[in-house]
Amino acid sequence: MEDFSFPNLPLQKREKKPRNRGINYVRAPVMVGQCINDYLSAYGNLVDVFKLSGKQAAMMSRSSLVDFISTCKKHEVLVAVGNPVMDVALSGGAEVVDSYLDSVRKYEIDIIEISSIARSIDDDDMCRLIESATKKGVKVINEIGVAFAHSEIAEKNIFVERLTQQSKNFLDAGSWKILLESEGLTENIKKEDYRWHIIDKVISPLKLDQFMVEADDQDVLSRYIEIYGPNVNMMIDHSRLLKMEDARIGFGPSQFLWGKVVRY
Repeated sequence: MEDFSFPNLPLQKREKKPRNRGINYVRAPVMVGQCINDYLSAYGNLVDVFKLSGKQAAMMSRSSLVDFISTCKKHEVLVAVGNPVMDVALSGGAEVVDSYLDSVRKYEIDIIEISSIARSIDDDDMCRLIESATKKGVKVINEIGVAFAHSEIAEKNIFVERLTQQSKNFLDAGSWKILLESEGLTENIKKEDYRWHIIDKVISPLKLDQFMVEADDQDVLSRYIEIYGPNVNMMIDHSRLLKMEDARIGFGPSQFLWGKVVRY
């Protein structure tokens, strides 16, 4: 987007899309239709990937899905489908999964999520699935984490080495990005119990363009930028997009980032 409302403000410039770092992976609103076009007309330059969450893609009408994809393409925004659709497909076996991947490709959906915490699946099977999707021209985001669906987990039950090995295996198989789920790390636990030491052990061995982190809380997303820099890839809700971008350019939302973010 070139028609900024106040072009003379000394705001830091973002890399042009398509970006491979500094990605805003945004959950799309449940409402679709014209609201999607309005949202992207205003903020399309800030949205790298629009994610249809949950089973949204499977439950909306075909015409609405096609319109959604078309609108995203018009604004140079990639389209992703969240993991729960793959969960359902996997419960039907390999033939159903292959059919789902073919449909994803037919609709020109760019990215699918596959979770290793929503279901128990061998790494070898996961790697074959990643390879199959990639061969069909579909990018894969692999979700990893320590807990799922508001479940509680004790630190003694967190297998950090397992998570780091999974990340390596999935990337070697062709995964586009590793997504670290926030549940049990910074979500649904007290702030004083945030497990930054676990997060650090899992994602610091990876290159900046190999991973994403989930960060809906404004202090959490600001902390990620303080530690990993403004080009860290993050998944956020559509309602948090401007908070995210404020943090990337060093003008909020948390005071400890104000004026501290620089680039070279």
